[in-house]
Amino acid sequence: MPSLAKAYIAMIAAVAVAVLTVAAYRWNSENFTRFLLFFGLAMVASAMKIRLPGFKTTISINFVFILTGIALFSFGETVLIGLGGALVQSLWKTQTRPKPVQVLFNATCLTICTAAAFWTSHTIPTMLALNSMAVMMVLGACVYMTLNTGLVSLVVSLAEGRSLREIWSSCYEWTFPYFLVGAAVAGLASAASYGANGVNLGVALLVMPVIYFVYVYYRMHIFRAVLDNISSVSHEHETVLASASRGR
Repeated sequence: MPSLAKAYIAMIAAVAVAVLTVAAYRWNSENFTRFLLFFGLAMVASAMKIRLPGFKTTISINFVFILTGIALFSFGETVLIGLGGALVQSLWKTQTRPKPVQVLFNATCLTICTAAAFWTSHTIPTMLALNSMAVMMVLGACVYMTLNTGLVSLVVSLAEGRSLREIWSSCYEWTFPYFLVGAAVAGLASAASYGANGVNLGVALLVMPVIYFVYVYYRMHIFRAVLDNISSVSHEHETVLASASRGR
């Protein structure tokens, strides 16, 4: 790995350590049992992952739980959901054994993205005197998606010497529909969980079947897209061979 890529990962790790220090210092939990239940479900969702074509990384359903956590839980709890999800996503049932540096980057990347999304979605509405769940969800989703795809694309660009613009464009193209639907589901879950008696986590968990459906559908979508690409390349190769044969 190039020295510049190593320096970049070290910088990201340092920022993540600072975030975790703040999260530990400011830790508070209104209902720890409720958080543990939600955390466990988020870890299960993190195991439902999809490998992106052309990348050595995956995306998982934990994005929905992170966004929902931004609305329902404290800063420390939400950051812990992001960190735990990254570790499960990196280590659970991988095709090849991941390198420590890959696990480190994934964990630090999701930690930073979760913290940035939480801070933005809570701070900006407060500054503008807006008490809107929709605004919170939109801000959190935009910051998380932009930062996540940007950090991943940059490390790939530095490690492989490829164009950042090209990588980011490809990553954004593959992940945008997934993030868009996931943000909508998280918004519905968060809005449904608020009632006259406060937060009702049971209502939010009713969207679990929807989350699983999104995962299955998107996985099939990527699988079909890869097959179509292979078929297209194979057809072009056969056309070239046929043209070469006729020219002899």
